[in-house]
Amino acid sequence: MERTTKELILSQLLRKERISGQELADSLNISRTAIWKQIDQLRKDGYEIDANKKTGYLLLDDGDRLFGANLLPLLRTKSLGRNVVHHEETETTQRIAHELAQLEVSEGTLVLCDHQTQGRGQLGRKWLEEKGKGVAMSLILRPDVPIQTAGQLTILAGIALAESLGPLVEARIKWPNDILVSGKKLAGILTEMQAEADRIGSIIIGIGVNVNHGTFPPEISSRATSLKSLTGSEYKRAEIVARFLNTFESMYTEWLGHGFAPFVERFLRLADRKDELVTLRTRERVLTGILRGITSDGTLLIETEQGMEEFHSAELVYWS
Repeated sequence: MERTTKELILSQLLRKERISGQELADSLNISRTAIWKQIDQLRKDGYEIDANKKTGYLLLDDGDRLFGANLLPLLRTKSLGRNVVHHEETETTQRIAHELAQLEVSEGTLVLCDHQTQGRGQLGRKWLEEKGKGVAMSLILRPDVPIQTAGQLTILAGIALAESLGPLVEARIKWPNDILVSGKKLAGILTEMQAEADRIGSIIIGIGVNVNHGTFPPEISSRATSLKSLTGSEYKRAEIVARFLNTFESMYTEWLGHGFAPFVERFLRLADRKDELVTLRTRERVLTGILRGITSDGTLLIETEQGMEEFHSAELVYWS
């Protein structure tokens, strides 16, 4: 996608070298007044920029925005996240990603926003987001795989997210799509598909991560957490996005070639409440049993009084 003038200026400032207003104006074919207006906007966005009449502009602090210019230098990927669509504010990145997917954008296109106002979680629940504090992103994939395997990507993304956050916190996976730390929710994953007949058109993986939140609304404060709450430190949100993409790309490539079986053991090492009594809710019933793991295709295994049962679609009930 075409980058905005502000993003083009930021990409040059991110070199952390002084550059004159005239050089910027010449490179972008706009006036120095237009450059000054964009510099002023970047400052309002949180970037600390020094201006010197003789030597030009110098970026002192790159802020905490989710522009592609902030993300790209952190990536080691070949395709994932190389095309970034950024919005200051939007209802949900998933909706934008669905629209872009229908326009045949390239695989790996990433939708990011600094404030998501109507984020969605599993079963249509609302994902609460505080402006400028969390990560809201949607990744567009176009895997050439059987349609029945698409759901495995939710678990695969969960493994990648938990492992990428491993150096910061001890993350666990609540099957199939939540990341927990000390029993509280740190991140959620929502996977949606566009398909025709038996062919996958695109799979859109939406991820929300609580990064620099200090507090949460009373209704979720007992079951939500953030990286800042857990560690006492603040993090650059672009770094959290890059951690995930750098981890996920190689896993995605392996999954395309070898399926889900190679990732079962990695999931089991991260699985929350493995070998513990859990409550499970399906469309038909609520039951309890021992969580024993997953099968080679990602199906949940619960040991009940009737024996071992498999569940393709269900919810582990942790909170009322």
